[in-house]
Amino acid sequence: MSAPSWLGIGAQRSGTTWFTDLLTQHPQVGLGTNGKKEQHLLHKVADGVLPASDYLDLFPADGVRRGEWTPQYLRHASVPAAAARLVPEAPALVLLRDPVERFRSAMRLAATRAAAGKPSPWPYPVPITMQTFTGFYADQLAAWSSAVGRDRLVVMVYEQVRRAPASYVEDVWRRLGLEPVALAGVHEASGSSSRADWDWPEGLRESLRVMYAPQLARLESEWGLDLSDWSSAR
Repeated sequence: MSAPSWLGIGAQRSGTTWFTDLLTQHPQVGLGTNGKKEQHLLHKVADGVLPASDYLDLFPADGVRRGEWTPQYLRHASVPAAAARLVPEAPALVLLRDPVERFRSAMRLAATRAAAGKPSPWPYPVPITMQTFTGFYADQLAAWSSAVGRDRLVVMVYEQVRRAPASYVEDVWRRLGLEPVALAGVHEASGSSSRADWDWPEGLRESLRVMYAPQLARLESEWGLDLSDWSSAR
C-alpha cells in the first residue's frame, strides 16, 4: 500500500526547505512523484475535500523512501488523526525555531512576496493571528503525540541543527533503514529565505514573549528540549 516513508510536519520558517534538500541528497530518499517538497494535500484529505488516493498515490512502493514536508500540517487540527490513519509508520519530522524569530521571518517572507507582486490573499488580521498561533509548539506537539504516538515524532531545534546538520540528517536516514552518505552544501542558504525587511509594531514582540513563555516551559519539561539558543523569546 502506498504511503510516505517520512512526513515533515513543521514548523513554518524553521529551515524545513533547507533540511529537506539535505535529506533528499541520499540516493534512496526522494519526494513524491510530482517532485514537490510541500504537497499541501493531507489537510485537504483530512477535511474531506479530497480523496485519500490523491495523496497516497504520490508515494508508490518503488524502493525509494519518498516523503514530503508541509509545515502547515503541524498547526492544522485535523491532520494528526489523518496521519495516524493514512501514514501509520513514517517518522513525523519537526523543526522548531525560536518562535519570536520564526514570527519575524514569516512577516519578512510576506513582505518579500508583496514586493514581488504576490501579496497575501488573506484579509487583515488573519496573517498575524495565524502566525502567532504557529508558535504554540507545545500545544501542537501534544495533539500530534496523542494521535500518532510520541515515539514517531522526531523533534529538532533548528538552531542546533544548523550548527551540526549532518548528525540530524543521518539520524533520519537510519530511522529509514539507510546508511549515511556524504552531504554537500550544508551551510548554503535556502531558496525560500526571506529578503525584505519588516519592522515590529510597538509592543508586539513583548506580547509574543508573554504568550510563548508557557509553551517554552512545556517544551523543556515535557520534551526535554534545550532552548538556550532562543534568546529572542526570553
